[in-house]
Amino acid sequence: MRTSIQIDPWTYVLGAQLVLLLPLNWLLCALAAAAFHELCHGLCISLLGGRVLRIRIRHGGTVMETALSGKGKELICALAGPAGSLLLVCLCRVLPRLAVCGLIQGLFNLLPVYPLDGGRALRCSLEMLFPKKGRVISTLVETWLLAGLVGLAIWGAFAFSLGLLPPMAAALLILRAILRKIPCKERQIRVQ
Repeated sequence: MRTSIQIDPWTYVLGAQLVLLLPLNWLLCALAAAAFHELCHGLCISLLGGRVLRIRIRHGGTVMETALSGKGKELICALAGPAGSLLLVCLCRVLPRLAVCGLIQGLFNLLPVYPLDGGRALRCSLEMLFPKKGRVISTLVETWLLAGLVGLAIWGAFAFSLGLLPPMAAALLILRAILRKIPCKERQIRVQ
C-alpha cells in the first residue's frame, strides 16, 4: 500500500502570504526544518515496524496517519520529530538560520498541548501509567498550562509593552487545542 499525500488548498494561500512577508532564506530554512521534523517522525515509525498511510499537509501543520500498535511506540514516534528539530541546533555554526528554525519548532512542538507532539507524548505516557484516567489527567494538565500561558501572555503584553502579539499567540494555541481532531481512532490508526 502506497502512502498518499494530500495538500490542503489553504496551504497554498498561506504559502503565498509567507513568501510575501518573510525573507526567502528564512522561509526556506523553516520549510527545511519542518521537512526534517516530519522525516524524523516517518523514520521512527518505519524503524518501529509501523507504516505511514497518509500525510496531510495543512495550513495548521502536517498530520501523518499511521498504522502503529502500542502506546510505547506512539510515545517514541511522537518525540522523534522534536528530537530531530532540536538536533538541528548542532548545525548552528554552519547553518545558523536552520538551527534557529529547528530550535523554535522543536520547543513549540514539545508544549504539552494535544495534538502537538508534546501533548501526544504526555497523553501516551499518562495512559501507560494510568490506563483509566490518563486521558483525563492529560486534559487537566493541558487546560492548566493553557490558562497559565494566557496569563503569562497578558502579563508580558502589559509589563514589556509587547502589544497584542503574546495574547494572539496564546489564543492561536488555545484555538488549535480546541479544534483538535482524532480521525480514524476507532480503526486503531494513530495520527502523528
